[in-house]
Amino acid sequence: MADFQIFSDGACDLGLEKANELGVKMIPFYVSIDHETYYKELEELSLDDYFRNMTQEKGYPKTSLPSVQDYIDAFRPALENGMGILCLTITSTLSSSVQSALTAKSMLEEEFPQANIHVINSWHATGSQALLLMEAVRMQQNGKTLEETAAYIEKAKADARIHFMVGDLSYLEIGGRIGKLATLSGSVLKIKPIIILKDGEISIGGVVRSRKKGFSKIAEVTKQHFQKTGENPADYIATCGNTTIWEDLAEFEALAKEAMPGTGFLPPFQIGATIATHTGPGTTGLCFVKKYEAYGF
Repeated sequence: MADFQIFSDGACDLGLEKANELGVKMIPFYVSIDHETYYKELEELSLDDYFRNMTQEKGYPKTSLPSVQDYIDAFRPALENGMGILCLTITSTLSSSVQSALTAKSMLEEEFPQANIHVINSWHATGSQALLLMEAVRMQQNGKTLEETAAYIEKAKADARIHFMVGDLSYLEIGGRIGKLATLSGSVLKIKPIIILKDGEISIGGVVRSRKKGFSKIAEVTKQHFQKTGENPADYIATCGNTTIWEDLAEFEALAKEAMPGTGFLPPFQIGATIATHTGPGTTGLCFVKKYEAYGF
């Protein structure tokens, strides 16, 4: 196996169990449900408690990014063992996590002059960030170098997408992330926009009034994406993500698979606190990333 350690901030929603299985080291975000005390996501605050506060107590949690010291503490053992570092962060348009990681990199390079540290703004979050990490791990397991793996991430992040539907726009409004979506209409909080995350930027893929229609619209937008680009869905891996509503997720996944014939789908995952704080309960989405072989690595 290649001699580098893969890291990610907690926005990837890989989950601690899966991260441990893959050998990925996680640097968690901090979450507060009382707006006073902050806990490390998953490590100190479970998703069960987090979503219970959001759904039953109608709470509006807050998040805080990992600190520079968090990154230093995470990176140091790998550097002391002479390993290189590949670290993916949530897109810089949603958080300054990458700046914390870059500052840690700069400080550690003074202490370890021979350090080989790659910090990459993934342009993504949640499921697509996780899929990028999984492909990086697969490259590492197959003997690819740190430089090759970093080069793949830089290419793949431009082709990766998240197509998702927000369950409750009030969370985006309160969190100050509603941005371009506020131009939709004066009744913006009563609709369900289909949102596309690509190149680190959010755009609108359509508007629906119901969750069921949202599923169909996401599938339609996805199908149109592959028709427009001419790419082969079989070159991709994908996964469906969800926050709190699970009874109809199989229906959504079936539509997604129809829109992406030949794509390898991984099991659905739960969107974590870092993202759900801004998208709220009922958020559902499709994430897809191109496999490294499709780029010739």
